[in-house]
Amino acid sequence: MSTPPGDDPQEGHEEGQAGGQAESALARARADAEAARTQGSSFAVALALTQAGHALLVLGRADEALTDFAEAEGYLDLLRTDGEHDKMRLLSIASLSLAPPGENLGDLDTLEAWVRVGQAGAFEQLGRVGEAHQAVERARPFTRGWRRRDLRKALDVVADRLARADGTGPAALAASDRAAHDPILSEAERRQARYEHAALLAEDGRFDEAIRESLTLLRDCDDDPFLEARVRQVLGAALAGTGRTDDALMSLTQAFESFAALGEDRAVALAGPGLASRLSADGQHARAVEVLQRSVTAARTMVARGESDASMHIDLLGALATTLDDAGDSTRAVDVFAQTVAEAEAFGDPVRLADAQHGEAVARARTGNPDEAVEALSLLDSARGAYERTGMTDRAAGCQQEAGALLGRLGSFDAARGRYAAAVQAYSEIPQVLAAESKEARSVAAYNLVVLQSITDGTRSEPPDDAFASGGHAMDFTDGAATP
Repeated sequence: MSTPPGDDPQEGHEEGQAGGQAESALARARADAEAARTQGSSFAVALALTQAGHALLVLGRADEALTDFAEAEGYLDLLRTDGEHDKMRLLSIASLSLAPPGENLGDLDTLEAWVRVGQAGAFEQLGRVGEAHQAVERARPFTRGWRRRDLRKALDVVADRLARADGTGPAALAASDRAAHDPILSEAERRQARYEHAALLAEDGRFDEAIRESLTLLRDCDDDPFLEARVRQVLGAALAGTGRTDDALMSLTQAFESFAALGEDRAVALAGPGLASRLSADGQHARAVEVLQRSVTAARTMVARGESDASMHIDLLGALATTLDDAGDSTRAVDVFAQTVAEAEAFGDPVRLADAQHGEAVARARTGNPDEAVEALSLLDSARGAYERTGMTDRAAGCQQEAGALLGRLGSFDAARGRYAAAVQAYSEIPQVLAAESKEARSVAAYNLVVLQSITDGTRSEPPDDAFASGGHAMDFTDGAATP
């Protein structure tokens, strides 16, 4: 497409351009579009709208950009349907007596390519990932050829951003690596890409590479304490992956404390559960509880400021209650789970409510108080009903199995048999594609049915030590029970 200098549709679309330049480009494009409408030049209108759309992307106004791109596409469709534009363009190119094709006789395919690249970028900017991927694929055929290498590069930038946003797989790794070495990007953007690459390496199990990249990046980001803290998180996860538990805990703790010192409440809320889990596994239960309490406070602050809904706060309360229970403080755990139940109910989330009810039931059962056991059974039934209504058959079956285990430990063998039988039946109704995950739990439930039957027919007077084991907060029934 032949366009006057500075009038390329991508004008204003380079990330490093200042907002003032984009505003100027937008104003000029709007004026050009109005003039072209007056002259009746459909191609010039489409060109100006496309330029405006790319300027709007630089300004972060992707919704408006999509409107301009759609209007430009409409003009292009009209030009293609009419057919005269291409005829006049070819005649102008072939004739020695006519001037070369100018702004009003530009290449439709190239302009449409800029429209499609812009649409992909707008969808990506808006977080409409599925539509962005589709737009990238629609644009690909229009970016072929040596003369459209700039188009291809612009589309690759969008595709790489999508891959990085997806955050998984070889495409994301390759995209983050390219961005980390892209001289067009700013130093801050390249460091962000290096962080993403290190995180993806850790997620992919390439821990030694993740450690090397994290340590290298730490040397280059001492002027950005928030990025430094995030890199320490990645480093801690990678160190844990290599079995260097003490070093991992030190790095993760440094990251958490840095987030707190910076007042980054979201980061404090998100980092707490992972650090607390590793602290608990290391036997540092009091420290794990303290970390989660700070995360809960951070989440509560975010809710009060309108920066988050209640979901994160509910999840963190549940994590705190679970940590308290696993640390042996079932009484405090029951209280925190009860608060979690109340907040989940007020929030109107049936799955979070069921999760909290299940957690409270497990904690109450662990107190050894018969009255608490009765309340636990009621909570398990409430949770089971919610799981059934939301199609979570495996968790509904887990509630039945947990109730059977509790009744068995209490010596209510007939009632326990009914619960275990119901659990086995529920497991059998799980779709085959998901059944493998619950195979062992179903086997344990069947084993306990055999134990109960042997007690009923008198071949056994007492249950074995491995019978009627709780699945705990994770509904993991695979420990402590033999197969039939």
